Amino acid sequence: MKGITKENETLYDLIFGCLIYSVVFEIIGLLVVSRKGPFTMGLLLGTAVAIGLSISMYRGLNHCLVLAPKDAERAMMLRTLLRAAVILLAAWVGMRLSYFSFPAVVIGILGLKISAFFHAYTNVYITKKLLKKGR
Repeated sequence: MKGITKENETLYDLIFGCLIYSVVFEIIGLLVVSRKGPFTMGLLLGTAVAIGLSISMYRGLNHCLVLAPKDAERAMMLRTLLRAAVILLAAWVGMRLSYFSFPAVVIGILGLKISAFFHAYTNVYITKKLLKKGR
């Protein structure tokens, strides 16, 4: 893939991790949950939020690294509050609209955290293979 560079390799690791996590939970959800439509929609919403959060963090870090320390601190605080607001909005949508399952929205958002835990494995077994480096 041409878009993957050393600088944004971690971003792609997080995105791949979120997608793999969501596929696994979609399969589990389709086997267990009775309301499959809202579960799938909630998981899609949560996954989209998780991927958006990872992109926001990547861009925010790149932006703040070139700022003065005080300006960087203020910018990161603002971006963190914006990400928290997006998470709360997604949770509110999951609770209020019957098209989305609230637990599935939360499961999808947690995909970012899980993909961060498995970042090293995603990097070695997926991203490095796409870059044709490593094992």
